[in-house]
Amino acid sequence: MGEVAGARVSARALENFARAVLRAAGLPEADAATVAWALIQANLEGLDTHGVSRLAMYARRARAGLANPRPSLRWGRPAPGIQTLDADNALGPVAAVAAVDTAISLAREQGVGMVTVAHTNHAAALSAYVERAAAAGYIAMMACNTPKAMPPWGGREAFLGTNPLAFAAPAGDGAEPVVVDMATTVTARGAIIMAARQGAPIPADWALDADGRPTTDASAALAGAVLPMAGAKGYALALMVEILAAIISGSAWGPHVRSPYEDTNEPTDSGLWVMALNVAALMPAPLYAQRMGDLLGALRASPAAPGQAVRVPGERRARIRQERLAGGIPLDAATRAELEALAAEPGVPPLEERADG
Repeated sequence: MGEVAGARVSARALENFARAVLRAAGLPEADAATVAWALIQANLEGLDTHGVSRLAMYARRARAGLANPRPSLRWGRPAPGIQTLDADNALGPVAAVAAVDTAISLAREQGVGMVTVAHTNHAAALSAYVERAAAAGYIAMMACNTPKAMPPWGGREAFLGTNPLAFAAPAGDGAEPVVVDMATTVTARGAIIMAARQGAPIPADWALDADGRPTTDASAALAGAVLPMAGAKGYALALMVEILAAIISGSAWGPHVRSPYEDTNEPTDSGLWVMALNVAALMPAPLYAQRMGDLLGALRASPAAPGQAVRVPGERRARIRQERLAGGIPLDAATRAELEALAAEPGVPPLEERADG
C-alpha cells in the first residue's frame, strides 16, 4: 500500500534516526532508545502500521506534554508475584519494557509474575515485549486497552478499543519462538489509519461508518467503528482485555481512553497487563524443548489444504525480519514524508536510504 519504489532504510539507521527524533522531543537517552527499539521491532516484523509510522505522533505528543517525556515510574508490590506500575503518562514502550522485565524478574523468583500498568500511551506492537520474555526463556502474555474503536456486540457506536492480546513461548534449542499478536477486531485500527493516510480503500468487512453501515472508505471507518473478529467472540475477548488492562490497573476504560491522534488536550490514559511464566520452574529445559519440538513438528507435518502450507505463528515474522535486516525496511510515501519533516528538527540527522536488496 503506497510503498515508495526503492526507498528502504537499514534497521540500524532507522533506529538511530528515531532515537534522535525522540531525544529532540525531550526524552532521555535510555527512554529514547527503548521507544526507538520498539518501533523498529514492529517494522522488522512487517507490522508497519505500528512502527515508525507512529514516530511523528509519539514525538508530537511528547513535545506537547500530552505524553510525559521524563516520567517518574511508581511501583507497588501488593503480593509476592504481583507488581503494579503507575507509568506517569510515559510513552507506551517505556512502560511496556519496564513491565515485562519486572514480570520476568518476578517469575524468576516466584515461578509466575504479573504486572499491571496504569496511565500510559500507545505501546507499538505488543509482540516485541512478549518476544523479549521468550528470548529469556519465559512464556509471556500481554494485553492493552486502546481508544474506542469497536462497538459492543449488537451495537453500532464504538465503545471498546481494538484491545490487542499477545503471547510468546520459547520453542527450545534455538528455534524461533511461537508468537501470537492480534487485535480483537477484524484488523488493527492502525491498518485503517495507514489506509486513510495513503488514500487507499479498505475491505468491506472491516468497519462501519458513523451511521452503522459497512464502508470501504478508511476515513469514514475512522469516524465509525471497527468490527470485532469472529463476531461476538472478538467482542468478548476485547472485554476481557479491558478488564485486565484497564479496570484492575486503574486506567481509563472504554470511551474514556483518548485518541492520540484526535485528542490534543488530554493524555491517552490507557493501561497494560503482562504475565510471565518461568518454564524452568515447570519442567527441565530439555524436556520442554523436546515436547515443543514434537508439537511444532507434528503441526508442520500435518496435511495441508490444496495450495496452502501449514505455518506456526511467528514463522512469517521471523522470515520478514531476516529479509529486512538484510535488505532494509521499506517506507510508504506518507511515512517517508513524515520522517523527512521530522529530519528538519534541530539535532535530528537526515534519513539515510539504501537501494533495494
